[in-house]
Amino acid sequence: MVEKTNPRGRGRPRKFDANVVLDKVIDVFWELGYEAADTETLSKRTGLTKPSLYNAFGSKEGLFVAAINRYKQTRSKSSFDALMQADTPQEGIRDYFLNLAENVAGEGHPSGCLIMSVALPVRHRLQKVAAIFDKMPKESHARMSEYFGEQIGLGNLPQGFKIADAIALFQDLGAAMIMQARAGAPLEVLRNKAIRNTQLVMFEGGALSD
Repeated sequence: MVEKTNPRGRGRPRKFDANVVLDKVIDVFWELGYEAADTETLSKRTGLTKPSLYNAFGSKEGLFVAAINRYKQTRSKSSFDALMQADTPQEGIRDYFLNLAENVAGEGHPSGCLIMSVALPVRHRLQKVAAIFDKMPKESHARMSEYFGEQIGLGNLPQGFKIADAIALFQDLGAAMIMQARAGAPLEVLRNKAIRNTQLVMFEGGALSD
């Protein structure tokens, strides 16, 4: 819970749940893009004044970075959770891509991905956003590398499974799904691609034969 105080001592402190606010901010940036997401719209959709938003998050870029981090902790994490919680690697990869399909083409939010569709195009102009992209591929690669290594250790993947090759294709196919969703591909199409992508990743790693 974030509590905002009035520096002049007048009125009551303004309290709000930062995560609830950021979920609304995500929708604005995701729908309109960084440039078009003006403070008037952000204030209207969050129910907070411009000073309240900037006092809490520092600037428009700071608010955007907070929204990206919130997105990573919720939507992005849900896909990795689906991967990690499945009983087998093949089911995990399938569930990851199915979850991704819902996240990028499901109902109740814009198509595509806040990070790839909105943040990526402006990263060269926004230093704090660029810093996220510097870390994110390494974090994602490390997480998947650890996962596949554990699955090899458990005997769920062959000892010769090519982790690096599987991860590279895994990431490429995920990015392709995001771009397809942003271009208007319907959810059902992406669900079908999720099944196909699972086979491709398993084959690339050497867990499936022709």
